[in-house]
This record gives sequence, C-alpha cells and structure tokens, in this order.
Amino acid sequence: MCGRIICSFVLILGLAGLAAAQGWDMEIPSVNKPPVIDGEVDPIWSIASVQYISTTIDGTVSSPEDCSGSWRAMWDGEYLYVIVDVNDDTLVNDSGSAYLDDSVEFYFDGGNTKNPGSPLSGTSRQYTFGWTAADIQGTNTSLDGVEHAQVNTDTGWRIEMKFPWMSLQGSAPAMGDLIGIDVFINDDDNGGDSREAQVSTFARSNADWQIPASWGTAILVKGSSEKASAPNPPDGATDVSREAVLEWSPGEFAHTHDVYFGTVFDDVSNADRANPLGVLVSQGQSAATYDPPGRLEFDQTYYWRIDEVNAPPDNSVHKGEVWTFTAESFAYPIQGIIATSNALSEEGAGPERTVDGSGLNAQGQHSIAAADMWLADAADGEPTWLHYEFPRIYKLHQMEVWNYNVLFELILGFGLKDVTVEYSADGVDWTVLGDFQFAKGTAKTTYTANTTIDFGGVAVRYVRLTVNSGHGTTGQYGLSEVRFLHIPTYAQNPRPADGATEVAPDTVFGWQTGREAVRHEVYLGSDEESLALVGTVSQPSFAPADLEFASTYYWKVVEVNEAEAVPAWESSLWSLSTQEFALIDGFETYTDNVDAGEAIFDTWLDGWVNNTGSTVGYLNAPFAEKTIVRSGRQSMPLQYDNSQSPWYSEAVREFETARNWTTHGATMLALYVRGNAPAFLEDAQGNIIMSAIGNDIWDSADQFRFAYRSLSGNGSIVARVDSLERSNEWAKAGVMIRETLEQGSKHAFVCVTPDNGISLQRRPVAGQASANTDVAGLAAPYWVKLTRTGNTFTAQHSADGATWVDITVSPALEIQMGGNVYIGLALTSHDTAMPTSAEFSNVSTTGSVSGSWQTAAIGVAQPVGNSPESLYVVIEDATGKIQVVKNPNPAATTKTGWNQWQIPFSDLAGVNLTRVTKMYIGVGDRNTPTPGGTGVVYIDDIGYGRPVATE
Repeated sequence: MCGRIICSFVLILGLAGLAAAQGWDMEIPSVNKPPVIDGEVDPIWSIASVQYISTTIDGTVSSPEDCSGSWRAMWDGEYLYVIVDVNDDTLVNDSGSAYLDDSVEFYFDGGNTKNPGSPLSGTSRQYTFGWTAADIQGTNTSLDGVEHAQVNTDTGWRIEMKFPWMSLQGSAPAMGDLIGIDVFINDDDNGGDSREAQVSTFARSNADWQIPASWGTAILVKGSSEKASAPNPPDGATDVSREAVLEWSPGEFAHTHDVYFGTVFDDVSNADRANPLGVLVSQGQSAATYDPPGRLEFDQTYYWRIDEVNAPPDNSVHKGEVWTFTAESFAYPIQGIIATSNALSEEGAGPERTVDGSGLNAQGQHSIAAADMWLADAADGEPTWLHYEFPRIYKLHQMEVWNYNVLFELILGFGLKDVTVEYSADGVDWTVLGDFQFAKGTAKTTYTANTTIDFGGVAVRYVRLTVNSGHGTTGQYGLSEVRFLHIPTYAQNPRPADGATEVAPDTVFGWQTGREAVRHEVYLGSDEESLALVGTVSQPSFAPADLEFASTYYWKVVEVNEAEAVPAWESSLWSLSTQEFALIDGFETYTDNVDAGEAIFDTWLDGWVNNTGSTVGYLNAPFAEKTIVRSGRQSMPLQYDNSQSPWYSEAVREFETARNWTTHGATMLALYVRGNAPAFLEDAQGNIIMSAIGNDIWDSADQFRFAYRSLSGNGSIVARVDSLERSNEWAKAGVMIRETLEQGSKHAFVCVTPDNGISLQRRPVAGQASANTDVAGLAAPYWVKLTRTGNTFTAQHSADGATWVDITVSPALEIQMGGNVYIGLALTSHDTAMPTSAEFSNVSTTGSVSGSWQTAAIGVAQPVGNSPESLYVVIEDATGKIQVVKNPNPAATTKTGWNQWQIPFSDLAGVNLTRVTKMYIGVGDRNTPTPGGTGVVYIDDIGYGRPVATE
C-alpha cells in the first residue's frame, strides 16, 4: 500500500511539473468499467468533468435552448469515450452533408501536435455525427471500431461515442499523454443545405475546424480508483423516487464505507468521523448500498458522500465527492393540452398560447410580449369561455394562472377577473368547482403565477373557464398562461424504456409507481389490441416467463387501490423488442492474467492442448484481439496451420455446467466470423479477391498491390468492383494500365472508393505529380472501364455493365507510353496500418493481352493473406454425442468483414441442445482431413436465439 501511495505521489508531481511547463484545458480520467454505448448517461460518467459548448463561431444563436451543449470524456487502454448533450429546440436532418444539419463534430489531435492542418492529416481527425444519422462523416477519419448511439432528450438530443485508440492514433495511450480535442455543435433550424449556427468548446472561429492548433488540450489522468464512483441516483438527478436506494461503485481498495446523507451541502461536505454533524448515517458498513429510512420528502434536494475505508492495518479513509439529487415532486405539469375558445381570438394570439409555455422562462417568469398571450373579443350572445382537454384523466391537484401581462395591462385591464371553473371526466357531465377571482398581471417581465386554484385531487380530463368579467371594460379578454398540476397516479418511467430494442428475453420489468397504488396489475401481449393479465404484484417489478427472441411485445400496468375514489389507473401502452440472440461468449471477460487462468486460451483450448494446428490468442499480451472486433472490446483470434498433420485446426470450450440453448423460442446458433483476404485468388467463375496495403496511388510514387497481365498496343479492361473494405475513405480498387512496375510509373487508373465516388487518376510523367477527375456519389458494387488507343486513354463507369457513362477529360487524356505495358487490377488501403480487400467480377480485356495473372507489390511489402479453407462448428452434449456443421462457403477464411454464420438447430439434430457441454470451432475438414494452408480468422459474439422473421 505504501508503494502505491509513493507511486501516486510521484505521478502527481510529474503531472504538476508538466502542467507548469505546458498546461492543458481539461483532464480526461481513466475508467475501469466502461460505459455502455447506448446514448444513456451511465453513472460512471460522474467521474468525468463537464465541458460546455457555448462559443458561437458561425451564424446566430438566439438562446441556449436554440443551440448549446455539454460533453464529457473518459479513457481506458483500448478506447476514448465521449458523450455529448445537445440543447436544440428544432431538430432537422434533410441534407446529404451532416455538417449542414443538426450534428455533433468531434475533433482529435493525436499527440497534441497542434500542426497547422488545412487539410487535416496524420492523426488529426474530424468526425461528424448527424442527428438520427447512422453513418459517420468527416475529414481524415479512421472508422474501424468506432461506435455511437444517440437518443432524443427533453431539451434536444444526446450522442455517446467510443473511438479505438488504434483508429485515432495507431498506438495505445499512456497516463499523462496530451491530446488535442474539441467538440462543435451544428444547428439547422430551417432545413435545406444550410445551417443557422455553429458553436464550439475551445475553437474561436469556424475556420478552426481544420486547424488543430486552435483546439483544446487534454491530459489523460488516472481516474479516482481509491474513491467511490458511479453514484445512483446519478449526480444532479431530479425527479428521483421517494423510495430510492443509494448505490455506488466501491473504490479499488475499499474494505468498508462511511455514508454521509443530509439536506445541507456544507454539512455533508465538512462532516467526518470526529465531527459527524448529524449526517454520518452509517459508519463502517460493508454493503455498497444505503436505504434511507422512511420516504424522501417531496421536492427536497439531498446531498450524500461515501468515504471509502481501507482494510486494517491501514484503515486509510478516502473522502468522497459530494453528490446531489432532488426527490420527486408532489405534483407535475400536464403536457399535451388542447385549448379552445368560443371567442374570436386575435391573429397569432389564439387560446393555445395559454398552454404552450410561450413567454415563460425557466424561473416561471412571463414576458410582456403580446404574441406570447391569448387575446380575444368577447363571444357574441353567450359568455366567453376557455376549454381545456387533457390527453387522459388525471388526478388534478392545482391550476396556476398567469393573467394577461402586456406593458400597459394595469391601465387596459384585458386580464380575466371573475371566472367560473368547472371540470369533467367525460366532457358531458360537468361539476362546478367554484367562482374565483384572478389577480392582475404585473406588466413586468418578472411576473410569476399569482393565482392558484385547488382541485383537491378530483379525477379530471376537461376544465372549462367561463369569464364573468375582466379587469377592464374594453370588451376584450386576455390570459397569458395556465398550468395544470396532477398527482401522479399512473405507472410511468418503464424499464425497459418504451420502444426499447435488443431487450434480453429474461429481462425483469420495472416502473415508477403511481402515488396511491397498493398493488400493480401487469398486462402483456404481442398484440397491442389484446393484452392479457400476466401477473399482480405488490412491488414495481415483474419477471415475465415467456418472452421469446426477436419479438415485439406491448405491456401496461394498472395501479390499483380500491380505497380511493378512482380505484384503478391504467398506464400508457409501452412496447419493447427482444434481442435476436443471447450471448454465449462475447470474449469480453478474458484478461491477460495467466496465473489466474483468465487468458482467452485458458478457456478456448487450442493446438497446444489438442494437438491440432490451431493457436488461440497471441503469444504475448494482450492475448485477445483488441482492434479487429465486431462489438465490445475484444474478439478471439484463431490462427490455423493445416500444412501439417492432422491437417485441421480447432479450438474447444467446455462449459462448467451443461447449457440449455433452447429457451425463449431459440431456433439457431450464430457466430460472427471475419477472415483475411488472400493476396490474390481467382475462382472457377473468374471472380477475383485481393488484399493490399499502402499509403496511396497518388502524388509521385505509389504503394499498392497490382494484379496484371501484359498488353501490347491498344486494349481495354473492364471489371465490376463488387466490394471494397473500408480501411479509409480513400481506399481504392479498380482497373489500371501501367507502363512499368516502378513506384513512380506512368499510368491511368479508374478506381472506386468507399466515400469519394469514382475517380479517373493518372500520372502522365514518370515520377511527377498525379491528377484526377472525380465522379461523386458512386460506390461499390460498380463497373469501371479503361481503354488505351495509341497514347489516348478514356475511362467510363456503369451501374449495370451495359450502359456506360464517360468520365470526361478536356483536353483528351494523353500519356506517352511504350507499346508493351501492364494491364490489370489495382488495390490500395490508403492506410499503412490497415489492410483492405476487394472483390472483382466480370473481369475482361480486349486487345493483345497475354500471360496468366501475376501480382506485384508496388512500393511496399504486401500481406500474405489467408489460404482458402472451410470453417466448421462441432457441438457436444452431456452424453458425448456430437454434431459437425460445415460453413457453406468452402473458402470462408478469405471472407473479409464481419459475417454472421447462422446454424439452424435442425443442422444440430444429433445432439441434445438442452444439455450442451462443449463447443468446437475449427478450420479445415475434421472428418476427412487434407493438407491445406495457413492464416488467421477472428471470432466474436457467439449466441443462440433466432433472427427477426422476414416476409
């Protein structure tokens, strides 16, 4: 323990020295348990400081509600995590360019180079995430492994992101590293290809998007491992249930916990064991939870702190942060009210103005602008009335009134004075609550509600205000705002949330109870028009017994108390969709702790144990794959060598207890597999798959793989680029005619890119600069064609291989080449750390083309790739019966990208799937082994379940 303290002290001194030397704008803490990337604010985010996005650098921002935000960041050895909350009262996504819509831009400068940019290069990156957009745009992006999720919020929207360090900067981070960082928000209120405003955190100009020197500087620091973290309720939470139980994540060395809890910040902050100040409510407890006695008080703000106490003989006390939350209110405003009147309203000042919050600020103060209020001439021949319809019946507590409040209201007297208030549950039978006098507005911008009508908790859906007189004699009546407060009697805040997807079929339902409920009736079904009563419980928790995979369900809760005037209150109808597959192994739990038996090869046994040609994991830590992952943080690399006996390679996992894979309507086993493309492979149909690496085919020298044949004189080549793995937005695959195999050779090249369309590139002079002509908006699969006629080169593209479109170059493209040249397929990754692959079909040539396909590594050594082999899975049950299933693709090891292999249970009919004890994953032919080759495949997200049914 003393050694740890000394090391921490040295680290602090080191960072302090660095601060004095260079300085930074923010600290990014490390995190042991990363957040779930779902757009929700996990409690662990409490360890990160809040950064504000409020500097307007383009356009005009009318208010913080119009465009502003905040964000936080955390890190671990694999990822940088960022969460952004956007305040935006009008959300738009109607442009092809995310930066012209409502969007968030994240900026990263690896090593805090502060390079000049313009354009961004190296590890200076821009990522743009559009509201409701699934894709990621930006400049100099590296997207491999980047994940994001977003949700709408009451004030706009929120996006949560994680970026692999290998994609950001190509290397792992270290404590004390400095990085450049910034977050912008784009605001589009009016639609179209324009934005109204842009705000930033650190930058001061809209030109700074490509100038890393203008971004902020962050330092990577150690998270507070000795202290408690991840409070629940989250720090700053509001509307917390009065039955809330306090929870937290213990500090790394905590033996016991001291709990401080009270309503005065200073008391909770300053108290200790020697001076508890009446707020040390539990000392030396072992549990990381605390249940306050009784119920919390309505609308009360509470403060709490957890001090972590080390085990004897150390007994060190680590004082915690002070967290806060506010308990639920006694009554809540009703939303979605429809207001009508029989009076003739002024234009733009209809009765809806009395319930839309117009003119009200966050402090409940009303403006003096007439456009924010209702004003009407008295109705002819009958009393003037205002009618309010709620979305449903509520237990109505009060009505708060802001009377008419224009600047000269004290003289004009448009406001209502004597008013009869009635209510109804059905709109037919009405009850008179009474006659009331509404106080005058103050004609000031500080005006708050000054009339309150008490409804006493009656069940109401309609309220009618009949005007008997006003405060003046003009014959016009006005009103600024009314707010109806209800006592919550319905179940609300369902868990899973309404509309949730990817819900586990064994999930437990929860909800916030209605105020008077003594029991809860749960209704559930797959038909929203026909729900069945599936349970009655005394607590707000219910575990349904028969949810199935890949299904949509509807549910509601009826809160019941026969002692009340209204004995039952039915919640809104909620829905959820269950996940397709439950995880068998996502490879996230394995560590590099060999002594503890936690390494991936301690569970998935390989050729070192079973004498096949397999190797699970890597020889040196980290043992699991950290960069090539389908989801989460790790996948399993399975290296195979079928060149020696027994000529197949497999890994096996034995389950400690037999597994039942048939629950919740499961019909199949599924796993994700990713191979590596071979260097060059042509199948019997003439389809070609290639892999390559290289910085580019551009400038004065190239790095790429070239598959070529010889061309003498005139000729052409056509190919359909079926697919191109996105190693970079400027990865390139296409057809080429090249004078030599030197790096700087003259050439013409028609290529397809992932994000930047199709390009005709050329280098007319050896060793000199390249040029290009681009066609935007096109991507694989697409046809390309290149033709040589003398020294004139022409290029075309086609969607179907029949109708061709010229890529026009003016004047005509002339490149002086010798008579004998090379013609073929070219591929580059545009990223020297990230291989790419491409698949070509319908390759054909004209002219005097000779020789078989050959390949050349131009400018850089090229990856060997995988040999084509089959994959198989073996399942074994508790009685020792096995079933082998082969992947339908005999060259599955060459298939790039993550591909889900679904195995119907009918293919596993020979084993008892309710008692599975072993699972094998292999490469080759287990039953009839034959010599093969070598390579590596990656396995992730093994699960059982069933896919969503398709029509």
